[in-house]
Amino acid sequence: MATRKVKKDFWEQLFVYPSFNTRFGFTAGLILLFFAAITFAIFKLKIINGISDQISGLNLIVQLALLVLGILAAYYALRQLVETRFINLDEMGMRELKRNHYSRAFEKWREAFYIRPEAAVFTNMGEALLLIGDYNTFDQYARMSEGSSFLNKRIIQESSDQIILLYLKAIRHLLVKNQGEAEKYIADLIELVKNNGLLGFQWDFLDLQRSPTYQDLSGECKNIAENLIAYLSKTIQPARKADFETKNYATQVAEPTADTPT
Repeated sequence: MATRKVKKDFWEQLFVYPSFNTRFGFTAGLILLFFAAITFAIFKLKIINGISDQISGLNLIVQLALLVLGILAAYYALRQLVETRFINLDEMGMRELKRNHYSRAFEKWREAFYIRPEAAVFTNMGEALLLIGDYNTFDQYARMSEGSSFLNKRIIQESSDQIILLYLKAIRHLLVKNQGEAEKYIADLIELVKNNGLLGFQWDFLDLQRSPTYQDLSGECKNIAENLIAYLSKTIQPARKADFETKNYATQVAEPTADTPT
């Protein structure tokens, strides 16, 4: 399946996670900077002489201040509309995914993510990129999730979200037959599962399993992917699970039957 490159918008190029708060703060900061510059020019540089002119200048400053206050007041009203937009985008992304419209699903989730950066939206977005076949963009987003800055908090924090991200990274390399790199992420994933005693995930693996990219898998990479999904969904057989956790990721060991001698 041909890959499709995703074009980044202005805000995505400017910030790592251009959320609504970041964009609003950036815009409000520019307005306040403009306000401060005018005030400095009037009173410090003394570019205005005469009482009438100074009163006019003061009136301009007051109007600008009211403008800023109006923006701040409108923010809280707009925020409610934005929250509704976020919910609708998340739901539309899921509907597009079910229709196998992977590019549309990614666009919906990307817009939702920049409104409110959440781990669930981020991982859904990552899966959509794998289904599209845009592995380079997936790698960029995966690297973003590992860092943080003064503008943004770390997105992937919970152990369950970290495991899902490791799962996506492993699948990404399995899809391109890069077995060695995939096994590194699987080892980290198993360690996290064991250390946190996680019981399962509310994750729909069927979307990936039905995709053309997954269907094209074969050999050991296909076996590893099947074992990984069974392991995370807690449907893996005990004997195969024990083999899988000892780094025999492509294991096909069968469960012993009552007639099988031990």
